[in-house]
Amino acid sequence: MREKSVTVGQSRRDVLRFAAASAVGLALPAGLSAASAASRASGSASGPLRSAGVLTFGPDNVLFVGDITGAKIHAFALRDKDLTSQTDVISGNFHNFEGRDHVLGLDQKLAALFGTTIDKIVINDMAVHQSSEQIFLSVERGRGTDAIPGIVKVNHGQLEILELDTISHSQVSIPNEPDARDMLEFDPQQMFAITDVKYYDGEIFVTGITNQRFASTLHRIPYPFSSNMATCTVEIWHPVHGQFETRAPIIRKVIRELNGEPYLFGVYGCTPLVRFPLSALKDGAHVRGDVIGELGYGANPIDMLTFTSPADSKDYLLVTIDTRSASQIAVSDLASAPPQPTGGGIDFGPGGLGRTQRALPIKAEHMAILNSKWAVLVWRHPKTTYRLDLSTLALPYFFERKDGMSEMNWPNGPDPFQYREHRNELSNQ
Repeated sequence: MREKSVTVGQSRRDVLRFAAASAVGLALPAGLSAASAASRASGSASGPLRSAGVLTFGPDNVLFVGDITGAKIHAFALRDKDLTSQTDVISGNFHNFEGRDHVLGLDQKLAALFGTTIDKIVINDMAVHQSSEQIFLSVERGRGTDAIPGIVKVNHGQLEILELDTISHSQVSIPNEPDARDMLEFDPQQMFAITDVKYYDGEIFVTGITNQRFASTLHRIPYPFSSNMATCTVEIWHPVHGQFETRAPIIRKVIRELNGEPYLFGVYGCTPLVRFPLSALKDGAHVRGDVIGELGYGANPIDMLTFTSPADSKDYLLVTIDTRSASQIAVSDLASAPPQPTGGGIDFGPGGLGRTQRALPIKAEHMAILNSKWAVLVWRHPKTTYRLDLSTLALPYFFERKDGMSEMNWPNGPDPFQYREHRNELSNQ
């Protein structure tokens, strides 16, 4: 369904306008630009959003935003003036595995930008506009239904709020969202109404839960938006739980074409890796996905992405996880991996591709691929855990050498990787 863009309540605008008016007469904190203050002062931070969740880019500079509170997916057609190339920004020393901090104290600077304190800032997602390498964050001031949403972009280390009211916009409603009062054992059901959004070949794929009997749902929605939404329910056999599951949703997903056929690969809570052929995801269908890997119990996926390794030019799947190391799996193994058997008792695994996964030392709250050599992440450095930073990590090993301790750290220590020879090399690509 195509709908006209709507505006948010006056109260949200007033809060941002008051914060901006208070800040304009003061010196802006480092990392905030005058454009940011102007955006707040105009009251255009939230635009049609009632909440700001998952982000993904589509063609023609379209930014899709999941809005759980509004039960919608928004599409913002960014203009040239909304994007600023960041390809000249130095990402670090690639040879020496030394990244750069693009924004130090990201949480502190976002709090200043939104006129609040750190504890009231929530970063829900991050996406990179690939051709410009500009980083976008979905941010909320406050928690719950009264949170004030905004989309923040990083411009050469400065934080700027997108003026959403001025950007061409369309939206589509997501049906059967759980009521805000309905609870799971620990969380509101509505938290999982829109868990992820991905664009592929003229459609967006939206996963989450509904208020229906088979709650785990996937919507295929044409873009530009139309009323031709295809909705199916999905289930899996979860070996770690020893049961079929029809309510727990896909948390993160990627869509890849392998051997001439497109597949959706998803990861659930407790991290089973699941494969669905797109041809099976039809309107009205109830589809059982193939579990092709158990990546480890007692954990939840944070981000799921693919990258081409600069070391061997092969493609890999990367899943970052909240309680342990990230998982890396060769993309070439995803289509051919045999499904795990259904039935039987509880099996804590790991199973399938989980047995051959490679653990990577990534501990990030959000992560995205910046370009062919660098990833960008929102994280807490091991040495400065009191703050959030926006930093880069070199592909394909994803570690920050200066955060570790080894024999090579001594000035006269061994140097098997020729770090000293390359010490002064800084680049983006």
